[in-house]
Amino acid sequence: MDLQEFHRQLQSDVIALAGGGGSGDDHGQRTREEAFTEIVAEDLSIAGVLESPLVYYYEGGAKTGGFKVNGFSIPEEDSRLDLFITLYFADANVQKINSADVAKAFARLKRFFKSAQFSVFVESLEPNSEAYAMASEIHANRASFERVQLLIFSNAVLASRKDAENEETLNSYKLVYQIWDLERLRRLRTSSAIHEPISVDLTQFVPGGIPCVSSIDVALGYKTCLALLPGNVLYKLYDDYAGRLLELNVRSYLQARGKINKGILETLTLNPLRFLAYNNGITVVAESLEFSKDGLRIQTIHGLQIVNGGQTTASIHRAKIDQDVDISHVYVQAKLTVVPQEHFETMVTDISRFSNTQNKVSEVDLGANHPYHIGVERLSRRQWAPGEKSMWFYERARGSYQTERFRQGRTDASRKKFDVQYPPNQRFTKEDLARFHNTWVGLPHIVSKGGQKNFVRFMEEIAKIKKGWEPTVAEFKIIVGKAIFYREVQRIARELDISSFRVNIVTYTASLIAERTARRINLEKLWEMQGVPAVLETLIKTWMPEVSKILVASVGSRNPTEWFKLEGCWTTLRSATRDWTVPAELGGDLTNIEVDGKMVSTGEANDIALCMELTAEDWFRVQMWGSTTHKLEGWQIGIANTLSGYAGTGWKKRPSIKQARHGVKIMELYKIEQAEN
Repeated sequence: MDLQEFHRQLQSDVIALAGGGGSGDDHGQRTREEAFTEIVAEDLSIAGVLESPLVYYYEGGAKTGGFKVNGFSIPEEDSRLDLFITLYFADANVQKINSADVAKAFARLKRFFKSAQFSVFVESLEPNSEAYAMASEIHANRASFERVQLLIFSNAVLASRKDAENEETLNSYKLVYQIWDLERLRRLRTSSAIHEPISVDLTQFVPGGIPCVSSIDVALGYKTCLALLPGNVLYKLYDDYAGRLLELNVRSYLQARGKINKGILETLTLNPLRFLAYNNGITVVAESLEFSKDGLRIQTIHGLQIVNGGQTTASIHRAKIDQDVDISHVYVQAKLTVVPQEHFETMVTDISRFSNTQNKVSEVDLGANHPYHIGVERLSRRQWAPGEKSMWFYERARGSYQTERFRQGRTDASRKKFDVQYPPNQRFTKEDLARFHNTWVGLPHIVSKGGQKNFVRFMEEIAKIKKGWEPTVAEFKIIVGKAIFYREVQRIARELDISSFRVNIVTYTASLIAERTARRINLEKLWEMQGVPAVLETLIKTWMPEVSKILVASVGSRNPTEWFKLEGCWTTLRSATRDWTVPAELGGDLTNIEVDGKMVSTGEANDIALCMELTAEDWFRVQMWGSTTHKLEGWQIGIANTLSGYAGTGWKKRPSIKQARHGVKIMELYKIEQAEN
């Protein structure tokens, strides 16, 4: 795919995400800029460059000393801050950015970071704004940062590649500059790789390279080497690349909480000379290796990824940083496997599965190759939307949409045919799917934690699905129905010009509506309509501004970003809106419930549906809680026991209207108690 074609496709994605809004005015430009930023931030999150990035816009200050920030990220374990700024152009043709543009953008980011060091600046910002949330979190964590990564996102092309990356020191901080321009984004999107390749020159650490023993059977289709890596090499790699070293679908680092991590730290601190004897070593995959002329030393590793040993690597880094451990005599045994590019993703997954022994890697950690995602992808390529003119494209592997579009579309006519069959607004990723589902089931606080953590939570739910599974057509329609519902809420948020904390307000509004309708919105009807009915659209428009007010008011003195990630925030919203009811007119768009052969009212049906969402174990847990805490009356404990019995039979008998009404109140008491604890 050439650059101009990629640019057109990316612009289509931006317009689809922005809802088609913006005809060149300032508001439209800002909307598309935010959409572009969201797309790039998610791509870099998937690639491991960023961790749970938040797209928060702020621009201010004088012209010669102004700030502009489009978002930030604070990885949990990397002692690092990421700040990014967007240079977006709405032009149909590819634009260029030069050294002056780059310098100006980085200067604006740098000024914001320097200003956020001072409480007087943070306090000058509007309370509960995105700018305040971003600056206050940076200010609160400033002492923990060692490395600050400043990134430019742009849909223009960098005129000079020498401007692409740079480093400097600011006080005690190491500043690293990166530019993700159109060309670099194209390589990332169209490579079908799951990471941004890392190349390491080992001769910088050990003159001549690192000694190794290599396999020589080229018929195997791969090459494996054994080597001893100096601890300083792993320290430097982690310091420079952190989470990018670690294959996306394997846990990067679980902190020093389990006995394995504590043991690693203890050995490094008290007996570093015996680290080689005690540690199991690491497993590394690479796209290629360069050797010395005699073939006995590895000099360069291209496309390096650590698939087992992330804890070891991060622990060495932590020991050096936090406890100033002398790691000059620490060595780690390493198995390096060169994997052909065409088999890279599949083999990395298998190596991850079979080589991890220190902490078991479950299918949850192996992401894209999980049977669930493979099954959804298969059906998405066969199932036409109503009217049989288009399909919903499930992008299981990053970049597969562009790859397939290029493969099928060698000419303008064939590309147009592909775009009709798979419109950009009907493409959804596995991260999108997790976001749609967790919003629907009432986990907006989990969705607010960002794509990676939200995806892990979703994977835990589907972990038991076995190889060969495929959704039924009805199940696929429900999956897409959730997508339509979420994206309509998203579109309306842009239409209402809800700019601050929009991601959070969208997921909380959608979750609240899903709960108040007891998840009875007829998702198959949304599939048939490829949209939402007018009554539901009106409800979204009515509730969303009020949800926004409640969420912002509930923040208090807390950092908004962190507050939205807590279940207490969700409990607060649900409590504040307890008296809200959905309009009776929506009843025709909800799935029906019968009791004793008779249709029940919307409110009664909602109560019954909410009770039936809990399993027998859930109701038993509620029953035991009520008994041990004395928070429930005897008759309430009896209802919980009865409902547990009904659930145990697969709800062959539904709750009566009276049982359901009391059951919902019991559930509320239980949830409030759990949130407080």
